[in-house]
Amino acid sequence: MNAQKILSIFIIFALLACTLIAVGCIGTDNENDIVENEQNEENIISLDEIIDIEWQWSGLTETLPASQSVVPDPENYTLFLKSDETYSIKADCNIGSGGYTLEGNELTLAPGPITLAYCGPDSLDSQYLSLLSNVTTVSMENDQLVLGIGENGDRMLFVKGEVVEQ
Repeated sequence: MNAQKILSIFIIFALLACTLIAVGCIGTDNENDIVENEQNEENIISLDEIIDIEWQWSGLTETLPASQSVVPDPENYTLFLKSDETYSIKADCNIGSGGYTLEGNELTLAPGPITLAYCGPDSLDSQYLSLLSNVTTVSMENDQLVLGIGENGDRMLFVKGEVVEQ
């Protein structure tokens, strides 16, 4: 009889736990969707804010491990987005181009042709190109272009260089 009581109590607790989890998930998902939608609407970037400007890579914020680094020569690492959904880059002694898609605040940079010269041991060209290939989001903060990298919260920071009128 003791085993039957323990089994009954276990079943009651299991049903109670499942009910609480189900109720919690339903409420949390709806609340998260609302907050996420509001944030996405606020973060939608206008193409006019970012095209026809030479953006210079000025820093990197990484989350794991948490660190911030400054790019010593931002003018050597540039990104130029054009209205025809193409971009051009300078990665130290190399230049390249490609296409991009922008949907809301989601940005994808498709690789294109690039020169592959060796820029020296102190160059950040390989890191820069690797980061650009993993861009997922774009936003503007304090007049800086911010590119989100992957899903872990890393961010590339760009300052305005030249504005090119077309």
